Amino acid sequence: MSDMSPPQNAMEASRRSAGPTDAQPVPFQDRATPMWATAISILFSLGSGLCLLSVAIFVVFFYEQVALNGQTLLAALLAVGAVVPLLGMIIFEVGHSRALAGYRYMRLRHAVTGRAVVGLFACAIFAVFSPYLAVPFVLTAALGWLFCGVVAQKMHSEPMWEFLPQEAVAFLSGRDQRAVDLANAARGESAFLDATQSALALCGLIGGFAMASWLVAQDVLNVAAIATIALVTCWSADAFAAFFRQISRADPELQHRAAEVRQLPAPYSADAEGDDTALIVSHLSVRTPDGTPLLSDISFRAEPGTIIGLSGDSFSGKSLLLRALHAPHDLDGLLVEGHVALQGAELWARHAKARALSSALVGPMPLSVPGGGANNLSCFIGDLQLQRARKALQNLVFTADTVDRIQNASDVTQLSCTEQKALALARALALRPSLYLLDRPEDGASESLLVALSQRLKSDARLGHITLMITENRQLLEQCDQLLMMQNGRIIEFAATSDIRERQASGWHRFVTPRSLESEEALDGWICSHFRREGDEANRRAVCMVANEMLSLACQSGIETQTEADSLSFEFKHFVGKCQIRMIDSRLALSSGAIQKAKTAADTSVDGERLSPLAKIMRDSLDVESSASDGGGVLLVAIKTYDPRLLSSRKVSQDAPRQR
Repeated sequence: MSDMSPPQNAMEASRRSAGPTDAQPVPFQDRATPMWATAISILFSLGSGLCLLSVAIFVVFFYEQVALNGQTLLAALLAVGAVVPLLGMIIFEVGHSRALAGYRYMRLRHAVTGRAVVGLFACAIFAVFSPYLAVPFVLTAALGWLFCGVVAQKMHSEPMWEFLPQEAVAFLSGRDQRAVDLANAARGESAFLDATQSALALCGLIGGFAMASWLVAQDVLNVAAIATIALVTCWSADAFAAFFRQISRADPELQHRAAEVRQLPAPYSADAEGDDTALIVSHLSVRTPDGTPLLSDISFRAEPGTIIGLSGDSFSGKSLLLRALHAPHDLDGLLVEGHVALQGAELWARHAKARALSSALVGPMPLSVPGGGANNLSCFIGDLQLQRARKALQNLVFTADTVDRIQNASDVTQLSCTEQKALALARALALRPSLYLLDRPEDGASESLLVALSQRLKSDARLGHITLMITENRQLLEQCDQLLMMQNGRIIEFAATSDIRERQASGWHRFVTPRSLESEEALDGWICSHFRREGDEANRRAVCMVANEMLSLACQSGIETQTEADSLSFEFKHFVGKCQIRMIDSRLALSSGAIQKAKTAADTSVDGERLSPLAKIMRDSLDVESSASDGGGVLLVAIKTYDPRLLSSRKVSQDAPRQR
């Protein structure tokens, strides 16, 4: 048996592993910060700040009891007593980190907020003794807001490493990974902010000291309170500045997220028969912030047990479509809208409630996190899931040694590309979602791995799983029941694989679009894709003009009965010296009299005269035929074209005698 094909017993094992007893999806929940963690973090932060204030209060007793009254014995006792809030501060900080291990970013944010709250509390307490004591707090807080809040947003951030062009040549050629990491590292804040925060803390110290001294001179305060007030004001000014710096920064939780994800209403009624079992994608669009469309009005339906192949030119939006279906919130800075539902549940919903996993995406680059091969394989769930994932992996790679090497790897990134791809695929299969989203699974995969994957997808399809797959691999394409053809971020055809292959083998290409004049741009893009040679500009213009008039004619014929699901089919084929466009329209009904009338109008027309769409088609075409088919009316138009290569050859021939 050839090494390119998996052993027969391995195939049987793969089928058995996909049995009904193993078909339950794994429960999951989206990442979220629990409310109890937020409450605990705030309490720990307040406690730590109060301990720090307590240390400043001891200064009063040192000065009054020891320095002024000469009670030297109290010096040691007060020193020991001052250790208590210091220990308390350490206990609060350590307890904070232990109680909320894994929430480091949240702890840091709440610690800064807690310090600012304690500073406000200290300001309120001092204002009770004298309103003048609140003046340094207010001034430093206002300066902190101005410089660390408003001005900070306009300051240029500092890169981690400023490299030279010659150095860029070195690390971009693959010589220095650390340099690549530094070049891609997050930019740091300006040094001006650090200096400003330190200066504001000193301003608070000086202001608190000056105000307290003035109040002592006015017999309002005791001289022993000067140092305490100065220290507390200094500490509070620093806390205010840190707080305003924090809120001026972009929240890391909101970085690299979609600008907006808008869920449109369901296009079907809640009790529509069969809608609760299929994948429904309706009016899915993705745009850049300036309005440039990346995906336009994507709508289709996938029944359970269907394997769908996504095909189209590069940059047609296939990968973006899979990402938009699975995780639209991760589309950095983009605007996403539409309705995506699977088995009646919205795929875009994000919350911390546990529920069954609906979909899994395997991209060209496998995902991995620190934790070793076993944890990456089992998603950290436990031994039962690890056994399920190991079985799936075994059915993909067929050798126990490879399975053990992947499972026991301490660093997944050190595995080969094929092993990482096998791990990612096995993990997705073991999670048992209802929807598999595979983006070029052949990248980095061996032929035997792809053969095993195709067998597994076929077995899972019998259990009702849906697969959407971007691939050019013949073995995987043979498993696809339908093909979804894309171009320029639009679906141009969605039909059975056999139908599309048969039509493409005969030279015909199809484009399906809604019956709407707004489809004109998409139609032009599809037409232009068939004229890519240099010098084809006149061909594009001529054919697009005729195609647009055909679209206008179809829109006129169905204007009274147009529905949202109403669509047109255009087919295109090249011939020598001409091309043909065939429009299939269920509502088109052209009589011989209408065609003759349009032909007469086209033959007798003069420049500037307004003509009907059919008359314009007659004027700009070589031949027009109308017929009927099972799908409705058919309009077949032949348009004269030229071969720009022949024109170039003639020009070269004409120029040759002149050069002699």
